[in-house]
Amino acid sequence: MVLTISDDAFARMKMTVIDGDEKNALRILKELVRRLEQQKNQGLKSHLD
Repeated sequence: MVLTISDDAFARMKMTVIDGDEKNALRILKELVRRLEQQKNQGLKSHLD
């Protein structure tokens, strides 16, 4: 599974990790998981069509 992210999003993630902002890091991780789930569900839907 591949998730494409923008350069800006990657830079924000990198700064969050460097800063040690645990609350923001958890928020970013939750967003990544949500996007991966959406992508997976879209893939399953395309197989059913």
